[in-house]
Amino acid sequence: MPTTVLTRRLGDTFRLRRGGPVVWPATRAFVSVLAPMAVLLQLHRLDLAAGAVFGALTSVYGRSEPYRQQARTLAAVAVTMVLAVAAGDLIAVFGAGHAWHEALALLGTAVVGAVTTAAATAAKVGAPGGLIFAFATGACAHLALEPADLGPHLAVAAASAAFAWAVSTAGAVVSGLGPQRRAVAAALEATAAHLESGGDLATRHRAAVAVETAWNSVALVGRRHRETRAHLDLVRAVETCEALLVESGDADVDALRAAATAVGAGRPLPLSGRSAATVVPPAPQSRWVLVRGVMRAALRPKRHGSSWLLPYAARVGVAALLAGALADLAGIGHAYWAAVSAVSVLQATSTSTSVPRMIQRVLGTVFGVFVGVAVLAAQPGPWVLVAVLAVLQWGAEMTVMANYALGLFFATPVALLVSGLATPAEPAELASNRFWATLLGGAIAVGVAWLAPRGPWLGRVHRALARVRDLSAETPPRPKALRAALVELHDAYDVAQGEVRDAELPTEELLEVSHRAYALADSAPPATGHPTPTPAAPPT
Repeated sequence: MPTTVLTRRLGDTFRLRRGGPVVWPATRAFVSVLAPMAVLLQLHRLDLAAGAVFGALTSVYGRSEPYRQQARTLAAVAVTMVLAVAAGDLIAVFGAGHAWHEALALLGTAVVGAVTTAAATAAKVGAPGGLIFAFATGACAHLALEPADLGPHLAVAAASAAFAWAVSTAGAVVSGLGPQRRAVAAALEATAAHLESGGDLATRHRAAVAVETAWNSVALVGRRHRETRAHLDLVRAVETCEALLVESGDADVDALRAAATAVGAGRPLPLSGRSAATVVPPAPQSRWVLVRGVMRAALRPKRHGSSWLLPYAARVGVAALLAGALADLAGIGHAYWAAVSAVSVLQATSTSTSVPRMIQRVLGTVFGVFVGVAVLAAQPGPWVLVAVLAVLQWGAEMTVMANYALGLFFATPVALLVSGLATPAEPAELASNRFWATLLGGAIAVGVAWLAPRGPWLGRVHRALARVRDLSAETPPRPKALRAALVELHDAYDVAQGEVRDAELPTEELLEVSHRAYALADSAPPATGHPTPTPAAPPT
């Protein structure tokens, strides 16, 4: 692989992203960490703190999802988190004192990281992907647990995860249609950008993705909000976007952007067109389709669009195991930190996107260890320590979406404090181990990604191209399936750009096939899976 692939996305390292929910996700993480830790402190059982913290970290997932879907996602995350803690606990209880304990702990961390990363990517769960699960297994595998501690520790993890689920899903009462409003506002903005561009393919694709996301979001509404005036207005806005993408006419781009601002702020929709009373909301779709696709990929490698996830999981597992083993051989304490660092860097699904993530992780760790050392050196009382943990987790969730390095500035002290509670050590020693393990793990992750075979990423593009061509040849065309295939094609292409040289990518063919497929989809009768879009009157 040429070195140009490694440097292609370096500009992302210091970029600050905006948008998405921040305050509530940070608040729910704060409450989810503080409450169970306070209970343990009251019971004088801070020896079970690791289980409580990892269970509480269930709350950091699904921050942007509609609440109906979020409840299911977080339930799955909670169960997986308890299983990851259980894997680590079993290694700690039955492996302690044996020569193979460290090797088994690193293997467990690598396997859990690989499997959960692939599963999270397949189900489109989003950040932090498989990272926290791998961290849970690695950290718990090094706890000083006796067989009698196994039950209480798992019970605390399960109770903490259940509490985090309850706190997170309670946000539906406060935010209501907030996730749907953000998705619809993004669709309006993307549609305006495409209409302003005069028909550019890249903006057409971004608009298609945004509209599809908005459709899925407005479909996932609970009984309390379903078919309310506000919900139907959002459906009407997505219909307007879809209609304008097909027949732009004399659309008022400024009015679309004004509508996006109003929708995002929770104000009534300022668009003319169909009455909300005549709008029919779409039926929610099951995420089981995505899970079934991964199962098919496992049974039929090289024939299914999700088959690239298998070598991706192998890449994560190999990098984590190699990083942990090298850290252990180098005498770096908490060698599993290197394995977790490798898993973290490879949450970026291509080599070029993993490079800025590695740099961000190292930078965040360098500055974060100073905070962690300062807190540990101050030897705060138990109540202060619990409060500091919760505040740091709040800070991590407030900043991690803007830039990963900022999130790590707060998350690194959390890792140091949790490790300090589990296995007391000198603050300077913990900080040194954390820094070198992070640096080694990140470097190994990028190295493994750089040297690993790239065929699966390119194969995904060619399979997606073949799928779009086959759908384009159908008579009559199926617009819903065609648009979904186009989304997969461009996603596959974007990821592959971080893996292979531009000369290896079928760029010209992709442009030709995409133009024809979008034209067919736009001219075809409406898909039955969505409400029938009626071309709206030009917004005023």
